Formats: sequence, C-alpha cells, structure tokens
Amino acid sequence: MRSLLKTDLRRIFKDKLFLVVCILGTVLASFTPLLYKGLSLIIGAEDELLGLFTDSKDMFFSAFEPGSNFGFILPILLALVLCKDFGYGTVRNKIICGKSRTKIFFSMFFSGTIVMCAMILAHALLTLGIAMCFFPYQAEAFDANSFGYMMLSLLFSILVYVFISAYVSFLCVSMKNAELAVIIYVATNLFFKIVGGIVSAAALIGPSFTNFPSELFVILEKINLFNATYIGRGTTYSLTDVLCLVIASLVGIGLSLFLGITVFRKKDIK
Repeated sequence: MRSLLKTDLRRIFKDKLFLVVCILGTVLASFTPLLYKGLSLIIGAEDELLGLFTDSKDMFFSAFEPGSNFGFILPILLALVLCKDFGYGTVRNKIICGKSRTKIFFSMFFSGTIVMCAMILAHALLTLGIAMCFFPYQAEAFDANSFGYMMLSLLFSILVYVFISAYVSFLCVSMKNAELAVIIYVATNLFFKIVGGIVSAAALIGPSFTNFPSELFVILEKINLFNATYIGRGTTYSLTDVLCLVIASLVGIGLSLFLGITVFRKKDIK
C-alpha cells in the first residue's frame, strides 16, 4: 500500500497538469484580493464595498468553496490526472503485479486527498496572505474564540474536500474515460449549487409561502457539501451546523468509497 501511494503521488507531481494547477491556484489567489482592493479604490468606500468581501476572513474561506474559482477547477484537473492510469494501462499492470484492486483504489483515493487538500489549503493561505496586505482579517478583534472558530472552520473545509476526493475517485473508476468523469462531476457540482440557492431562498421565506417548516430547509442547506458557503462566515457554529456538516461528510465519504470499491472490483480492466 505504501509503495502504491508513493508511486501515485510521484506520478501526480510529475504530471504537467499539476504545474497547471499550481499556476492557476497562484493566479486566482492573487486575483480576488487585488480585484476587491481595486474596486474599493474606485468606489472609495472599503467598509461598504457593494455588499462584497470587506475583510480577509471572507476571502480566505471563500477560497475553499467547491462551487467557485479554484475549488471548482481543482477536482476537475485531479480527475484528469487520476484517470490517466486507466488510459495508459497502469492499473492493469498493477493488477498483473499482484496488487489488489482494493489497495489500488485506496491508493488513488489517499493520493488524491493529499494533493487536493494540500493544494486548496495552499491556495487559501496565499489568498489570505495577499488579502491581509490590504484588508483586516475581520472587523472585530482577533481573540482566542476567533482562533478556535478559524481552526474549526479549516477542519470542516478539509472534511468537505475529503468527501470531494472520495467522490472523484468513485467517478474515475466507474466512468469509461476522464472526459465523462469530468462531465459528471461538473453536472453534480452545478446541480447542487443550483439546489443550494433554491433551498437557501426557501429557508429565508419560511413557512409563510411553503408547507414545510424553515428548519427543514436550513438542514437541507447545511448538508449540501457542494454549497457549504456558511463555513467560516460567522463567529460560532451551532450544534446543528456541526452535526449536519460532519454527518453529511462522513456519509458522503463512506458511500463514495463503498460504491467506488464495489464498481472497481467488477470493472473490466483493459
């Protein structure tokens, strides 16, 4: 297992797409803070920037969002890299060498998770570093509670990307080619992004115009991992926030891994 993981990581790092990911992550990390700084200079009001980001904290955690910018692009590029194993016959050679399909799948999942989490974290930290050159971290004083909330938010963000890595691994072993895996991922991401917007609106409307309690829509909004825009945007988490996010992530990870292993064991490798 360790040798498989080292091989997969080495292959990802040597792939030209990995360099593309690094360049895109750096460019996008610089773009957001510089854009809002430019807008603040044009408008001349940093405190009320047309309702957009006005502090580094919002920019930092927005960098983790799976439905926008780098968070949307990263899993697509990773899927293209992971699927190359099937196109080049690497997986077939591993099986011939006596490696079990379970170990091959988990090596793919672990290598993808390590790379994805490291890249999204580096991107977000770079965004934060550039943003803090122009904007304060947050309006209120940064204290122990703020630090604890930031660490918990980082943990939740990473947990979301572990789920995304598991889902991408499932797509890579179940689809016929990389292009189809990318299409399915993009469709899934956009679908849940749209659903998240509808559910968010329904949660605000509440029972006044619907036959369902607003609490139901709040729960549906919080378990939507592709649209977890509330992570890092407040000052504390409720018990509902924690339970919804953790349970949804663990269920998503477990289901994706189970389906991935089941499909991969039955897949005809050519």
